[in-house]
Amino acid sequence: MSEAGTSLLMCPIFGYLVDRGRTRRLPFIAALVVLTACMIILQLARSIAAFVVARLLQGIAGALVVVAAFALIGDAVPQERLGQTIGYLGSAIASGFLLGPFLGGVVYNSGGYNAVFWFAYPILALDMIMRLVLVEKKVAAQWSQSSEDLESDLETDARIAAAQTPQTPQPQPRRKRGLVMFRMLKQRRVLISSWALLVQGLLLSAFDATLPIFVETTFGWNALGMGLIFLPMAVPAFFEPLFGFITDRIGARSISFACFVLLIPSLICLRFVGHHSNAQIALLVCLLFLTGVFIHACAPAMYVETQQALTTMEINSPGILGPKGAVAQGFGLQSMCQFAGVFLGPLWGGFVEYRFGWGAMTGSLGVLVALTAMPMLWLGESDMERENEAERREIR
Repeated sequence: MSEAGTSLLMCPIFGYLVDRGRTRRLPFIAALVVLTACMIILQLARSIAAFVVARLLQGIAGALVVVAAFALIGDAVPQERLGQTIGYLGSAIASGFLLGPFLGGVVYNSGGYNAVFWFAYPILALDMIMRLVLVEKKVAAQWSQSSEDLESDLETDARIAAAQTPQTPQPQPRRKRGLVMFRMLKQRRVLISSWALLVQGLLLSAFDATLPIFVETTFGWNALGMGLIFLPMAVPAFFEPLFGFITDRIGARSISFACFVLLIPSLICLRFVGHHSNAQIALLVCLLFLTGVFIHACAPAMYVETQQALTTMEINSPGILGPKGAVAQGFGLQSMCQFAGVFLGPLWGGFVEYRFGWGAMTGSLGVLVALTAMPMLWLGESDMERENEAERREIR
């Protein structure tokens, strides 16, 4: 909760700073410096307070790197391929979560607590080298001779046209006052996709809090079994590039609505797992795999939907998102919603499972998903919005 709560608070702040900054690389490097400090504190910690401070720093680093990474992708990738590219990023994140506990456990069993950190520091060093050699797209464009020639030609044409035509003052787009995030949340598509990401984070963290206890009490599994039971939900994350590719082809509305509808029976049927037998274990594994598929399949669609909505906002009202746009703030808002779900999930899952049992917990999550499925039908641009956008372009 310390890490998730800190990330929740810092995501919108970092989104604003990354959008206003001159480069995306500097926040990327700063996040790794903060993470290194977190690792050192964790290695030296001998009190609960020190562990909490380290986790707070980890939340800051996590929020900063997620916002900066998504902003880099938003800058470098055209929107028609944004879903697939975000899928690759989702797979990379899932790989880290999947391999981290496994590698950490192996090193811990072999060399003890400090060995885990001496294993991690070279990884941080390699990460720092890659971030230092990172070249942003806009920086690369400045180095490109073709880009310079094109800009020179455009400037020459502009001067010739200015000399041949009388100068008339061009109206400047008016910038609206107030926080950009509030303007984004007024958009139907942004609000719906943000809520869906919150629910997605809540589902994953609710299982994180309750699934180990359930398999221990129901099947008598030890720590190894508790860790392995998360594999069925984690494996589908590796297919997020495929899910993103499908999103780019058919749109966010269809895939998100289908995923949330299919999630309902997958979650509710988990209540039928109640005693120790091979058939019950197989049922649990299959249902968790299906749950993981539908949760991860809709994630790229939510990110793409928000970025498309921001693009439409800027086209319809130039300057509404500020002089440099709001790519990072859009991703920061989405990351904030996911962290909010991660923060609330253990409270929801743990409380309901403790008071009313496993069946009530999975059933309540099914009801939450059912309530989330219907708004997915309002994603995408409506016919009226398309007509209004076309009229504005004709007027210009």
